[in-house]
Amino acid sequence: MKNNGLTLKKIKSTTKTNITINSLDEIKDYIQEESFVVAYLDNEVLFGKYENGKFVFFNGRVIDINFLKRLRVFNQREELHIWRIDGNLQARYRKDGEGEDTEVIESNQVIFGTDFEHLGDYTLLKEQRGTNVILPGKWEADNNKKRVAVKTRHYIEYLNGYQASYCDSRLLDFVQLPLNGGE
Repeated sequence: MKNNGLTLKKIKSTTKTNITINSLDEIKDYIQEESFVVAYLDNEVLFGKYENGKFVFFNGRVIDINFLKRLRVFNQREELHIWRIDGNLQARYRKDGEGEDTEVIESNQVIFGTDFEHLGDYTLLKEQRGTNVILPGKWEADNNKKRVAVKTRHYIEYLNGYQASYCDSRLLDFVQLPLNGGE
C-alpha cells in the first residue's frame, strides 16, 4: 500500500457530533494542547497555531467570526472542526487513542508552494503561478525536501456490513516531503 501514498491502520477513536459553538472561546473546552489552525474566511485562508487558548497568526492577524466559514484546530491526537451552517456555528470533535476500534487511511495533501522564504517563525511558500501561503514553522527547501503537505486521516465505516466508505476525515499535522512524493 505504500506505493500509492496511502496507509491503512487500525486505531481507537471517539467522536462527538452536533456541537453548537457560540464563541471561539469554547474551543478551549475541547483542545488544551498546542495545535495547528486552518481558518477558512470569506476572503482568505489563514494558517497558524492555537496556544494557551489563543490563536497565533503571522503579523498578529485575527479571526473575525463574522467572516468565518470553517475552522480546523488539530494536533496528532485530536481535532475540533467548526463550520457555519444557516448562520450558526456547528462542530465535530474527534479524539484518537481512546474509544472504539476504527480503520483509517492516512494520506498527505500537498500544499502549493515550492519556493520558501522564512518570515521569523513562519514560512512563506510561493508558487510561480502566484499562489502564496504562510505556514507556521520554519520549513526548509534543502535535502531534496521541497513540498509541504497536510497529513490527513480518513475514517472508514462499513455500510450494510461490507461496503467500505469514508465517514469522517481530520487533519493531523504539517509534514515535509521529498520532491518524488515519498516519505
